[in-house]
Amino acid sequence: MRVTELIEGARRLQDGKQRERGAAQVRTAVEEEMPLRYAMPLPPEVETTFHRRGQPTRTRRGQWHELVQHLTDLAYLRPTELQAWHEHREASNPPTEELLRAVVGGVINFVTEDDYAPLRMLPPPPALSLREQIEWTERYLSTVVFRLSQLTSFDNELPVRTDYRVGEPTAYGRSLAFRMRALFFDYRSARHTTRRKIYFDASLLPQLVALTSFIAGASTLAPSAGDEGVDPELQRLLLDGDHLFDAYRAQNRVGPDGSGRMYLQYRLRADSPPVDEAADRREGRLRRRAERWVRRNDDRLDTGSNHFGVRLMQLSLWRAGFYTGRLDGDVGLLTHLALIGLIEQEREYGNIRDRRLDRVLLPVTEGTDWVVDFKLLARLLERYIPPPLEEAKREEDEIWERIRASGQEEQLDEAFVSRQREVKPYYGELARHPARRVYYGIRGLIRGAFRAVGRIIKWVGGVVEEVLGAVFDFVKSLAKRLQEGIGMFLAGFRFFAHYLLGRPFISLGAEGEAGQHPVLFTRFRIDFDVVSFIDRGAGTEDVARHMAYLQRTRAGATYFLDVVATCLQTVALLQPPLGWLRLAVLLARVVHGFLRDDTRPARAVA
Repeated sequence: MRVTELIEGARRLQDGKQRERGAAQVRTAVEEEMPLRYAMPLPPEVETTFHRRGQPTRTRRGQWHELVQHLTDLAYLRPTELQAWHEHREASNPPTEELLRAVVGGVINFVTEDDYAPLRMLPPPPALSLREQIEWTERYLSTVVFRLSQLTSFDNELPVRTDYRVGEPTAYGRSLAFRMRALFFDYRSARHTTRRKIYFDASLLPQLVALTSFIAGASTLAPSAGDEGVDPELQRLLLDGDHLFDAYRAQNRVGPDGSGRMYLQYRLRADSPPVDEAADRREGRLRRRAERWVRRNDDRLDTGSNHFGVRLMQLSLWRAGFYTGRLDGDVGLLTHLALIGLIEQEREYGNIRDRRLDRVLLPVTEGTDWVVDFKLLARLLERYIPPPLEEAKREEDEIWERIRASGQEEQLDEAFVSRQREVKPYYGELARHPARRVYYGIRGLIRGAFRAVGRIIKWVGGVVEEVLGAVFDFVKSLAKRLQEGIGMFLAGFRFFAHYLLGRPFISLGAEGEAGQHPVLFTRFRIDFDVVSFIDRGAGTEDVARHMAYLQRTRAGATYFLDVVATCLQTVALLQPPLGWLRLAVLLARVVHGFLRDDTRPARAVA
């Protein structure tokens, strides 16, 4: 079935005379075609997700992996549990019951601590039964992951809390503590596995004082030992990576209007393999310039400010999709490869004769000592700053127009499914990189893809195999839409099908003497007439369980039906031709708009 028929069904569903036919069309499209296309099992159950080895569950597993990463970053899970989770993933095994209990326990703790309005609209998580807790997590997984991603984002996704008080045991307090770990933590010891601040508390105030010494105009923001709150502007610096990077550059006079220069020198290990043949060919011409930089470079290598600058550089490369290591303030091979990847992508995006790109990163000695012109690098990284939401939509639409104009749109769906495995290496190798993280900011991913859409088009056609940078951004932005937007739409469509399309709710009672189970059946029609059927052999407890099942489902329907109805209205307004992945992006925007709306009043759910 093509998207055209889904659009037609959505239009008929809203036409009173053709509603029955439209309902059948929409149900066929969503329940038979979309789950396979979107790599999303229906119904989405954790056993289905991890036991099935086929591609239809890969994206759902990806959403669970993102959940575990965010929970670990916010100290709801221990790093050893993140490690165990990925060991099971790499072995293609489902997580153990003990590990699942830790994960859903972290989710329940998070929902209890956070005051995010859409979470307050949900029915409370079950208190005792692990099976029911897993079911609850699965049902609201997209909402939980979306909110967690805001708490761990450096893209200014999280509003500043002017009423925040130091030491409060909230999800926001955990978010601030996570950011302090990312910006200041000493990874050269083993403390990251045993000693983590769960909440931002008074003992972290001296590090905030150090932060104010690294950035321009922040001395008045430095907190005192007795402060109960954190200045809103200082909070913004922690929440917005670009704002922090700009303040650091201003302090060192390397902003767009500054005249100063700043050079970052580093030495790769002697056993590091050669990483850039193109740089080797240019080395003779460039080394003399690098030597002049080094002679006049008055920046001391081991100052705290310099290491902080390296962390900000790593943070920017991480958000741009080039870096998958940890923010440790030390330039190693992964950071070096990320710099090379950024420069080469920009070379492909723009004029290959742009000599400024030759001056960003230069070798001092053969293969070991390197120097970065921090001012030029900052100008490159400016091009990857996550844009405002409307601009991100415009850039994303332009990417799709370029793909359509290239004639690759027809094969994009199949290429996305068959080539997602190329992204896998950027999630693994936890034994070698225990702090490895993937960045999930949607607007940043789109900006990175926009910078090199030509490489994406080549990748769709099977020409490009390397996924670092633009291709990685594009694949991640699509996968995020399938995980969050389409995941929530498909989960909600189950309720939509039951309540508005006439699918019955069926329960099986306790086993009787003949080894058979009594059937309990309830069906809602479009006109909201209710038909119930109960076997004579059903007991009082069977009826009570069936009623509890209907009540739980009704609670979920209260949350989801608005999303599904709005999505179907959007589909009815679309014009073909349209591919499935393009449809996924458009529906994800509808769902994300729902999740971003934190102005709706919380309402109690029976």
